[in-house]
Amino acid sequence: MKKSLLVIPIIIVLAVFFYPTTSNSKADGSPGEKTNSAMDGQNCTGCHSGTINSGIGTATITTNIPASGYSIGSTYTITLTGIKTNCIKFGFELTAENAMLGKAGTFLITNSTETKFATGTNNTAVTHKTAGNSGNTTKSWSMDWTASTNTSGSTIFYAALLFANNNGNNNGDNTFTTSLSVNEEIISAINDISVNNDFTFNTVTKTIEAQKTVDAYDISGKLVLTTTSNSTNLSHLSKGIYIIKSGNKTQKIILN
Repeated sequence: MKKSLLVIPIIIVLAVFFYPTTSNSKADGSPGEKTNSAMDGQNCTGCHSGTINSGIGTATITTNIPASGYSIGSTYTITLTGIKTNCIKFGFELTAENAMLGKAGTFLITNSTETKFATGTNNTAVTHKTAGNSGNTTKSWSMDWTASTNTSGSTIFYAALLFANNNGNNNGDNTFTTSLSVNEEIISAINDISVNNDFTFNTVTKTIEAQKTVDAYDISGKLVLTTTSNSTNLSHLSKGIYIIKSGNKTQKIILN
């Protein structure tokens, strides 16, 4: 009887030890820094076997950023789409970087059911949740992105997209990577966003010439100056990006 009692726990231990391991650890998102970007340097193959960008499949990034470029302080929608015939399990991580300034802009979660910030990245990278890894041949995820001062000049969006074979482990999956480069909108000294020429700004003298009341806001949207003078010098303001408004005209300026 004692031998029988001893055999049972031994069998249980051996069964647990030799039972095939299934890995669902990434079902709820990337562990972070797996976008294949210049800074991250890693992708989904760090956790899943397979050769990057092999097999049949596509990964693309699209945005509603206009052809003229993004405006600092504005928010845009970024969409990542993966297509692989008969695939029903997907995953991804997406980030944005500026070649000179590092991680660029800030992401906003617009679908909290399917997406979240990647582990340890705060708001600089987005990944999937468990509820957002299922699809049928095609899967898309969207998020918002705000261009901040660390996006000056240009930004590159990077993404790694996983096409999983849903076999319960990390073997036999396909990883595809993609990127999209976008530029900041260039606004000349007297090129305004609206059609009314309510004021002009001289980039050399840093002076506003106006016939109406002019308001100046910093990049966070804080009002820093209001003037009714025909000529106002802004040299006393700190270096940075400002939005100037008067009547129907709005213009972004840079003080340096």
